[in-house]
Amino acid sequence: MDLRKLYDKYNILIDAKNKVSEHVQDFADAIEGTHGGDKEKKLSTQILSKFFKHFPTLQTKALNAILDLCEDEDSMIRICAMKALPIMCKDSQEHLSKIVYILAQLLQLEDQEYNVASTSLKLIYKDFSQEVIKALFLFVQNSTDVAVREKSISFIIKTLLTTPVNGNKGEIEDTIIEESKKLLTYANPEEFIIIMPYLTSSKYGKTLSGANQLLDTIGEQMDLDQDFDPLEQGGIEKLITCLKYALPLFSPKCDSNKFVSYLCDHVLPQWKALSDVENAEMVQLQILRLLAELTIHCGKFENPSSHVVNIFSLLKTLMPLAPETEDNILPELDFSSVECLLFSFHRLARQCPDFLTHDPEVLRDFRARLLYFSRGVQSCKSVLNNSIANRVAIRSSDAEKMKVAPSLLENIKALIKDLFYTPPIYRVSITLSFLNKSISTETVAVQPVAAQKRHAPITFESEEVKSNKQFKPIRGENMRLYQPPSGKFSNNSNFKSYDRPNRGRGGFRGRGRGQTNRNWRN
Repeated sequence: MDLRKLYDKYNILIDAKNKVSEHVQDFADAIEGTHGGDKEKKLSTQILSKFFKHFPTLQTKALNAILDLCEDEDSMIRICAMKALPIMCKDSQEHLSKIVYILAQLLQLEDQEYNVASTSLKLIYKDFSQEVIKALFLFVQNSTDVAVREKSISFIIKTLLTTPVNGNKGEIEDTIIEESKKLLTYANPEEFIIIMPYLTSSKYGKTLSGANQLLDTIGEQMDLDQDFDPLEQGGIEKLITCLKYALPLFSPKCDSNKFVSYLCDHVLPQWKALSDVENAEMVQLQILRLLAELTIHCGKFENPSSHVVNIFSLLKTLMPLAPETEDNILPELDFSSVECLLFSFHRLARQCPDFLTHDPEVLRDFRARLLYFSRGVQSCKSVLNNSIANRVAIRSSDAEKMKVAPSLLENIKALIKDLFYTPPIYRVSITLSFLNKSISTETVAVQPVAAQKRHAPITFESEEVKSNKQFKPIRGENMRLYQPPSGKFSNNSNFKSYDRPNRGRGGFRGRGRGQTNRNWRN
């Protein structure tokens, strides 16, 4: 069928007006035009899309011809065919699922072709929102191509949700929520990472029942009933990612107990093994920060001391005793980690107030560590104040560190002060330094301390501590400035992809879709 004859067929069909359906052969000839040259293919596509609704007996054949053109070697022909699909779907909804399936596969294309496929899907979605959503999720469910599934889910949540529709947006959101919940039961890591933020921020995630169901799902992926292996591939990434998704779901009626218990009972005992993983310091700090945040939302524990003991043990490791020799140079202290652990201990130990007081020797040892650590806090504050007072030039990368340092040091000081009461109390309320959004440049504008002025260590209102003993002055110049975290396990962490054929313990828990199992990535 050459181009001239195709134009004749087009003229016949356009002139037939209300009797166009009588020209079955002319429409059939136009279908054959899709096997011609480039110009014939483009013209045939226009004819088939324009008169598609008038020839129901030839619709399947015509649609298949257009779908073949969507795979043509010429990108312009592919684009022309994709643009025809919404027109063909408009008055022939029985073909909607098939057309959606094809366009979903074409979302794998790049640049202009992706934009055309996306636009075509949005045009159909505008008039048939519910049908398109259900067809896309069914396509994802039936597809074994991981990349295709991923792109389709991302398109639904990141594109269709913001696309105007001729329908009830509330009902459409309900459909997406229900289909997303079903998808979670067999989602791979990449799909989980796309779906979970949407569900947690949706109206479903803001209900008590919805939050509890999502937390149960997150708990299943973390295998909370299993031991934690820090050296298992993908295990750390999964732990941190799941906990980050869980945090927004907690409320006074939806506590974090099972996640706090897991960190205390399964993760903290593996602390030494965690020091062998890549970027160990950042990994460990990230875990401690998550623990501290989780304890904000914890409820009443049946046996709180069984969880507190592991926090206490690690806390003592990071808070050394004063050396026996007379030495004014304090060791390098991890203020960031101690803030998190002290905060977590302070939150949980209030449920077992006899934890520190049942053995006087335990309390005496702990307070000695607290007192020695307070010297480090005082010394670090001195260095910080001197730097500000003397307008010491700092790198731009250290500016944020200088802002958060005063808040961090004050938090530690306040927590230590509570623990020095007799008996220890758990009253002070603080905002963790890494969560303090109100810190500004004025925060560091504290009163300077004279460079040569001697200072006494922090003291507290406790009979046990009161004494006339004077400590030797601390040489603040020997203290290293507080260094907050950076790197891939900071607040804006990015996780690496670990490729392996089977899920195993470290991978993602999927159900019935072994072909699509992948490991954690961002």
